[in-house]
Amino acid sequence: MSGSGWPLPPAGSQPSPGGSWTWQPKRPWRKRHPILFWGGVLLLLILVFGVGRWSGEDPFQRGPRIAVIQVEGMILDAEDIVAFMERARKNPAVKGAIIRINSPGGAVGPSQELYAAVKRLAQDKPVVASMSAVAASGGYYAALGAHRIIAGPSSLTASIGVKLQVPNIEGLMRTIGISETTLTTGGLKGAGSAWRDMQPEEQAYFQALIADMFEEFIGTVARERQLSEDQARAIADGRAMTGRQALEAGLVDELGDFHAAVSKTKELAGMAAEDTITLVKGPGKKRGLVSWLLDSALHTLREDSWAMQQPVFMY
Repeated sequence: MSGSGWPLPPAGSQPSPGGSWTWQPKRPWRKRHPILFWGGVLLLLILVFGVGRWSGEDPFQRGPRIAVIQVEGMILDAEDIVAFMERARKNPAVKGAIIRINSPGGAVGPSQELYAAVKRLAQDKPVVASMSAVAASGGYYAALGAHRIIAGPSSLTASIGVKLQVPNIEGLMRTIGISETTLTTGGLKGAGSAWRDMQPEEQAYFQALIADMFEEFIGTVARERQLSEDQARAIADGRAMTGRQALEAGLVDELGDFHAAVSKTKELAGMAAEDTITLVKGPGKKRGLVSWLLDSALHTLREDSWAMQQPVFMY
């Protein structure tokens, strides 16, 4: 009762145009505060699905696993991939590994690092290399450390060789009035400069470096594929091959898809075909799409700028 003796209007009621009160049901809280409601739902989802990642939970610690090491794009840096392989190598839950390659090659140094990491992993666990659309040059080099190499019939692979590309911007710089002076302590210290034509002695110098790297590549192919050096050299003219051609040349072991690679890994690990296994892929992407695109663009600019001062040898 109010002070005047009349009862109070019920909660949620509204006055009518005539001055009387009519009761209206109260709107649910989620409709009155949609931003808070849906924001809370989103936060809950992030906590549920992201808590494992944020807490540093190791995905290898949940039963038998096969690690799928992804080698994608140009091989310019092997650090993250090698670190993931080392985690897989040291973890007893990982029963085997697949090196899934979709790469046209890359710098000589990182490609050799990947090969060495695959060899270390293969000392402790069965390792199968699985070729996607392309696994050529440095991508093929990395695959050589595996116990078995499986390629698709039309996967592009091989392309065994070494190359060096040195840009020449002398004419462009002269046109816009820019010149450059380099002081060195020896005749070959400034070899490969993009600011001038390469001299004959510099070409001979770089050709000798390429030849040495090439011999190392041929030796690795011959050793890992059980070929004679003459056999390896005969197919090491830089040509790309399909998976079918590579099988005939002895560069891969069999034709098949990713499913075939999983089956072969289970077989090498002593598992039955019907045994359940979980695939753990890595290394994972750590950044969002926009950040990744910006970082990739900046990385490319840095690489191009550095290459203009120091030549990069590529598989």
